Amino acid sequence: MNTVENKNYYMQEIDAKIAKELIKKYHYSGKVVPNSKLHLGVFDKKTNELVGALQYGTPMNASKTPQKLVKDSNQHEMFELNRMAMLDEAPKFSESQAIGLSIKYIKRYKNNIKWLLSFSDGKEGNVGTIYQATNWKYYGYRISDSFYDLDGEILHAVQIWHKYKENNKTNKTTNQILYEIYNNVSKIYSKQFIYIFPLDKNIKILLEEQKYPKKETEPRVIKQVFYKKDGVVLDKKITLEFNTYDIDLKAS
Repeated sequence: MNTVENKNYYMQEIDAKIAKELIKKYHYSGKVVPNSKLHLGVFDKKTNELVGALQYGTPMNASKTPQKLVKDSNQHEMFELNRMAMLDEAPKFSESQAIGLSIKYIKRYKNNIKWLLSFSDGKEGNVGTIYQATNWKYYGYRISDSFYDLDGEILHAVQIWHKYKENNKTNKTTNQILYEIYNNVSKIYSKQFIYIFPLDKNIKILLEEQKYPKKETEPRVIKQVFYKKDGVVLDKKITLEFNTYDIDLKAS
């Protein structure tokens, strides 16, 4: 079986089901990405225990994202790191070791892959420290406006549509449905930090490389727009803007 290793861990491809179970249990989101194609297991060399998993696949918008970032690229010559999780008891720096091993694995066994992509989720307090530690290049950020804060529960717009709108036979809008269920309905705007790891030195990245962002200077949420607050549907939306890092995501 194809294997890469360092002094603490070895890495092999694992069954998708096993990877998904570990990710659901230990990733902060509790969710997997359905378009993952490569499932890598991190094994402790002393015990042979599976202690982590990484899932690589195509971006959500696979037909457009690659060529927006790398000249003449496509989804078949790149991977996005969709999910990574390690056991809670995994020691410090284990995540950076896992990412390093995954890069080594892809270089060695996936010769068609020319570059790797990952987004670090600002609303979760992540600025990409793990990618900075493993020498990924940073290319700025994009603004995400796809998440809603519903009485403190953060849900993606797609999740909301499937959960509340897809099977609703009325003519009510999604927001009208949410107003009937929640006291506070708002949309949150946050940064998704863009990291690229070139595997082929000949690729041409279309964005300008920038200095790494710092956690202490980046707000979790840059803007929050309220449509319903404290039980009252608002005639005029209330917009809050943030410029400090440590804020509470829960609507108040």
